[in-house]
Amino acid sequence: MRFFRSTPDVYEQVRLQLDAAWGNPSPNGTVTCIEPEATAPHDAHGRVVLAVHDEFCAFPVVAELMPQLLASGAVEEITEAEYQAAVQPPDPLQG
Repeated sequence: MRFFRSTPDVYEQVRLQLDAAWGNPSPNGTVTCIEPEATAPHDAHGRVVLAVHDEFCAFPVVAELMPQLLASGAVEEITEAEYQAAVQPPDPLQG
């Protein structure tokens, strides 16, 4: 698995670009490639966090886009621990 974080706008632009490249919604019933920003997990700063299988990043269109997005800072690769911290509700006993 790989884990990423971006602003809602960047996330949604990339999602729509991938959907267009893959012809989504498709006749096979696939509506979108990744969850829409509105329902995707967000961190405490409002950034979208995403977990994907390594194979997802190997798809040609993703493999072409990813280096540019990472190099520009539009998308940041994060650790699994950072992802988990963002998606786990805070423990009320921890204060």
